[in-house]
Amino acid sequence: MVLSENNYYSTEANREFCSASQYKSFMGTPYLPGCEACTMAQINGIWVPEKTKALMIGSIVDALVEGCKSEELLERFPECVSTRGATKGELKSEYKQAFTLYSRLLNDALAMKYLNGQKQVIMTGEIEGLPFKIKMDSYFDGLCIVDLKTTADLEKFYYAPQIGQHLSFVMAYGYDTQLAIYQEIVRQNTGKKLPCYIVAVDKKDHPTIRILNIENKILDEALTQVKQNCWHIISIKSGEIPPEQYLRCEVCDYCRDTYQAKVLSLTEYANNDDGQ
Repeated sequence: MVLSENNYYSTEANREFCSASQYKSFMGTPYLPGCEACTMAQINGIWVPEKTKALMIGSIVDALVEGCKSEELLERFPECVSTRGATKGELKSEYKQAFTLYSRLLNDALAMKYLNGQKQVIMTGEIEGLPFKIKMDSYFDGLCIVDLKTTADLEKFYYAPQIGQHLSFVMAYGYDTQLAIYQEIVRQNTGKKLPCYIVAVDKKDHPTIRILNIENKILDEALTQVKQNCWHIISIKSGEIPPEQYLRCEVCDYCRDTYQAKVLSLTEYANNDDGQ
């Protein structure tokens, strides 16, 4: 399957290829658990996750950085457009923060320099037999890979209970894994292992910016972990592992929507022994 802007996010593409986000949805991150049941429901087109405010603001900022004009922006994000009142035809007030973040980026010359590469470049490859697709925010051929992230607070560290540590947003949300996959797929396509950067802007009333170089040591460790898990994802997507054996996280929206009630003793309920 040849990928393009038109079919990159299609059900067919998601079935044939894994992506960084799909990988993290399967395997989880230090801060968020993975859910095989939810991921396969999305891949098979039987469940569509709700688009959160945070996700939509990030997507709008991405579009603005790409050069998306006002009219096109409203067409791309119809769910964010007001349909009544004085603001009819404009972005709803809760999404206008995206313009603040974009303006902040525009006023930082170095950030915009890093974001001025080729936009949304698509490449495909294979890691341990698992086909992968990537789509890069800002790609400088032969020089570097840059990803744009919006986050709640650049100074916040997130507690990861599985490892008992507080982590930066980069490590907590698995963005090191995302860039490790990008770096490897670019290497397969070009023969070059490129430096990877994140341009991050936070959503405070007065946003600030960080440009983070993700060291190769960190990326190499993340890629090793990805390689160890690819066989498991192949087994799920190929049907070798049947649906009744998919792991459920029991905390995501899909698991809450599909949870089947059962009778519990008060002791089981109090001790959270029903798997939730």
